[in-house]
Amino acid sequence: MTRQNISTGTTANDGTGDTLRSAGTKINQNFVELYQAFGTDSSTLGSGITFDTSGIVIEGTTNTTTIAPKDPGSDVTFQIPDSSGEAVILSPDNIVYLKDSTGAVSKIYYGNVFGLIGDLPSATTYHGMFAHVHATGKGYFAHAGAWHALLDSDTFTSRTGLQLINPKMDTTIFDNTGTFGLLELDNTSTGNTSYVKITNVDDSAPVITAEGTSTDVGVRIKGKNNGVLTLDGKLGYGYQSVTGSTDSDLDSSANFYMLNVATSKSFKMHDGSVIGETKRFANRRSSSVTINFNSNKFEHPTGPYTSFTMTDIGLITIVWTGSEWVSDKDSDKYITFA
Repeated sequence: MTRQNISTGTTANDGTGDTLRSAGTKINQNFVELYQAFGTDSSTLGSGITFDTSGIVIEGTTNTTTIAPKDPGSDVTFQIPDSSGEAVILSPDNIVYLKDSTGAVSKIYYGNVFGLIGDLPSATTYHGMFAHVHATGKGYFAHAGAWHALLDSDTFTSRTGLQLINPKMDTTIFDNTGTFGLLELDNTSTGNTSYVKITNVDDSAPVITAEGTSTDVGVRIKGKNNGVLTLDGKLGYGYQSVTGSTDSDLDSSANFYMLNVATSKSFKMHDGSVIGETKRFANRRSSSVTINFNSNKFEHPTGPYTSFTMTDIGLITIVWTGSEWVSDKDSDKYITFA
C-alpha cells in the first residue's frame, strides 16, 4: 500500500482538510502496513526485530544478529541481489575482503562442485577459479582460457612429458609396479660436492662420469659382500693412439696405449694417482718404442729402471703401487700364435 497522507487543508480550520475520522483511518492503515512488514500481523510487532543506536537488532533463538554501519575508511558499494541473485561487498580496488573488525581473516566454507567438465563456467570469464568435477573426481583451475586438471598424490601414477627441475628424490626408485627397488640414492657425506652424471651421446654409448666441485674424482663400482662384478658383453679400454713426436707426454687419462710408430720413438709416462692403477702398452709394429719414467719410477725383477723399450710387436702391463710402476717378470715376453 502506498503511504497515505493526511490533508490538512489550505489554511487552519478552513474546512478543506480531512475530517478527524478520515485522518484517523489513514493513520491506522499506515500502522497496519508497518506492523505487517516488521511483525507477524497487523496487530503484533515482531519481537525479534528492534532498533537501537548500534543498528538493526535481530533476535535469534539463542544469539542476536546486529546490522550496524561501520566506517570502512573508503567508499564501499553493497550490491543488493539483482535478477542473477548476486550480492557482493566490493572495495574500490574491486577486492572482497573477508575479515573481522580486528583484521583477522575468515575461513570460507563452500561447495564448488560441478557434475561434468562441460558444466564448468567460462575459464576466460572466471580466470583463476578453482572447481571440483564430480564425474572425474579431480580438481581444476581456470587459466589462459582453459580448465586444467590438478595432480593429486592419491591418483597420480604417470604423466607424459613431465619435467622435474632440481627434484628431491626419495632414497629408493621402484619399478613401474611400485614393488621392486631399482635404484637407491644415498649420501654419506655432510658436504657432498661430487655426483654421478649420465650423458646421452648420439649414436654412441651413454657416458657415466663423476662431476661436482671436487677435482680428480673417480667412479667406484662395488658388489655386495662377496658379490662379483660381471660384465655382460665386450670389454674395451679408453685408449690413446700413440703416433706423436719423440719425447711427447702420454695421456694420463688413458689406460691403454696403442703404439703405432713407423720409426723408433720415445714417450714419457706420468706417475700414477691411485694404488692399483693399471696401464697396458701394445706395440703394433716392429719399430722399437721406448717409454720413459720419472727417476726410478719403474720396477722390474731386474730393476729398478727409468725406462723400458719394446723392440718388436708385443704387449706389456704395468701397475702403480703408490710410489712406482711395476710389471711382472714375463709380461714383456713375446707371444707367438700358431
